[in-house]
Amino acid sequence: MNLSQPDLSLLQDIPPCLRYYDIPRVSVTATGLFSMNTALRKQAGDQRKFRVKISPDGRCLALYLCEPHNVRFSDKGGYVFHHGLLQLLREKGFMPPVVYDLEWNPDEQAWIGLCRELPAPPDLSSLPMPEKASRVRHSRKARNV
Repeated sequence: MNLSQPDLSLLQDIPPCLRYYDIPRVSVTATGLFSMNTALRKQAGDQRKFRVKISPDGRCLALYLCEPHNVRFSDKGGYVFHHGLLQLLREKGFMPPVVYDLEWNPDEQAWIGLCRELPAPPDLSSLPMPEKASRVRHSRKARNV
């Protein structure tokens, strides 16, 4: 085995490992609850009013700081019920919950994110049905032997 020394000056740092809860995100539930997660609330500070825009296909969502705002999240919990957004997402083929991972874009002065698509559940009708298990009865004689 050749253990020659690699050129360590060519090594690059890898990106920091982010835990799931450290990534700013917003979500829309089946009841129309549009909410900021804790990471976004912390990074946004007291900002709760946004001008929210969505791409034509629904995959990109942006929360702009500019006026006029069209969404105001609650001060404490960072949520609002938004049935219009829920309906719009459903019309675009999204099934709740819909989650957008966000990043701050200083040029746009906006939180911009892409939808984290969850895989569709498997089509169970295509799976073969298991054979019905039959109960095996043991006679009393067999148990006493």
